[in-house]
Amino acid sequence: MINTTINNTYNSIQTNPKNELKGGRNQEWKQILENICQKHFEQKTTQTVVEEMGEAKQNIRKLDVEKIKNPYIIDPEQYETQEELFDAIKHWWIFKYRKNERTIKDRLRYAKKMAEHSIFPVNWFELNTNQIIAYLEYKEYQEYKNERGKFQIINEWKTVKTFAKAYGIDAKLWGYIPPSPPKPKVKIVPLPNTTYQLIQHKYSKNLYKNALIQYILAHGFTIGWRPSEIIIQKVSDVFLDDGYIIITESKKNGQPRQIFPEKDLMTNLRRKSMKNWIEHWRPKVANQYSEDYLYIQPNGRPFTRAYLGKYLNQNVKPVWNYYHPYIMRHWCAIARLIKSKVETKHWDIWDVKEWLGHDKVGTTEDYVRYAKQYYRNASYDWIKAILKFHKNTYNVGQENGLILKTPEKTPVSNGNNRSAEVCSRRDSNPCSQLERLE
Repeated sequence: MINTTINNTYNSIQTNPKNELKGGRNQEWKQILENICQKHFEQKTTQTVVEEMGEAKQNIRKLDVEKIKNPYIIDPEQYETQEELFDAIKHWWIFKYRKNERTIKDRLRYAKKMAEHSIFPVNWFELNTNQIIAYLEYKEYQEYKNERGKFQIINEWKTVKTFAKAYGIDAKLWGYIPPSPPKPKVKIVPLPNTTYQLIQHKYSKNLYKNALIQYILAHGFTIGWRPSEIIIQKVSDVFLDDGYIIITESKKNGQPRQIFPEKDLMTNLRRKSMKNWIEHWRPKVANQYSEDYLYIQPNGRPFTRAYLGKYLNQNVKPVWNYYHPYIMRHWCAIARLIKSKVETKHWDIWDVKEWLGHDKVGTTEDYVRYAKQYYRNASYDWIKAILKFHKNTYNVGQENGLILKTPEKTPVSNGNNRSAEVCSRRDSNPCSQLERLE
């Protein structure tokens, strides 16, 4: 029924050029919305509608009073241009609502596109419930054909709720429910032997560039921080003597999180440890632009999030096609759940939740089903497998590494199952493949 109504509306606009809707050029969209939204009221009696309108008027009156009393509510009528209104929303989000700046930038980007929509442009100076819901339904059923774009619609609905909250309006009362995308049933992460080869792979003839990628991978897989946390991590947040790291969670408005990594990762000079990186490799390129950032580019400047992702993808993807920066966090979640299973015989969800900084335990629980699947094929400590079996005596920062023995027919795993001819029980455990250098 909704599809039919939207199609009729869309066809009427196309056949009549005078009905072009752009911003506030005319009021034709009100008549269109009345046709679309009529279906929502067919089963309601007149008395019910009158009662709802009466309640709405009372809420508006209460809201007007709140706008006068509450300085944390934005009145859009005070702003002349959309840019001024967006700046006010951004200031409210960061300084009054105390949320992350990156999030509001994304919301405002969506808001700008929604305001420029050719059929149902959203007027952010006056939130019209019917107009906004008609826009969302048009996007879902007409533009995306109810087959794709569900994450897009969810983000646009979050944008609407952000503006509504800034205006002192509870958008939940509108009754709109965004589409729910299906949860992924597959999460591809490299097994420990492939992970180890990624960490040891030679990415560049430039010694610092090669070490930079290897160390970011080694720390990323074992610590599991978010890409946005990697770029803001400071040297002063790594307490080598005390054995812990303070992670600044940019997603949570700079909230600190404390973790105690394995000693091999922190101070072992024969590993790709924090101590090795801070005392040997980082000083090679540090300059006046480096400040106190932990990971710096070969030119000494810190990374941006976009460039870090591009930098890692360009170098690591050719080695393992499924790689992307966030996969290190997925790997760490699965690996530490398996580690808890090996050590305690059960899935220690709460410890992993605190390690990764999940707000909800349900987020950690989602990883358990993947951990169970990988545990069947690799039922050993993944963290130990990529940390413990390094070798050798060498100078600070100069890893001679390991000889990783694999059958000649077995290349670095690309995520596909290998043939039965080259698979064996011995191959499934990297611990049995590692041999110390003499």
